Amino acid sequence: MVPLLHIALLVLFVIIIYAIIGLELFIGKMHKTCFFADSDIVAEEDPAPCAFSGNGRQCTANGTECRSGWVGPNGGITNFDNFAFAMLTVFQCITMEGWTDVLYWVSRLRRELMECSFLG
Repeated sequence: MVPLLHIALLVLFVIIIYAIIGLELFIGKMHKTCFFADSDIVAEEDPAPCAFSGNGRQCTANGTECRSGWVGPNGGITNFDNFAFAMLTVFQCITMEGWTDVLYWVSRLRRELMECSFLG
């Protein structure tokens, strides 16, 4: 029983560390997507996060712009806005269920070595 508790505490520690890293890098960034200009209509059928500037995903369709106001991926559950949701997102990744979706959403925000955080 005690070795199982030690393993559970180690897994919890790893989840906490990666949740803190996710908070530092992505807080509030999973709620931006492409909207039609001068309206609150999402420009894509399957919206994904975008970046205002830099070398992240840009809105390429005519008359669209990247701005806040979208609830976020998975109905707003997958994000790094607070510690609880960050831990839930990290747990989703370590269970290997839907982790590739999170990888692609995060890599669309910033392209500078974001995939390396998923290798750890």
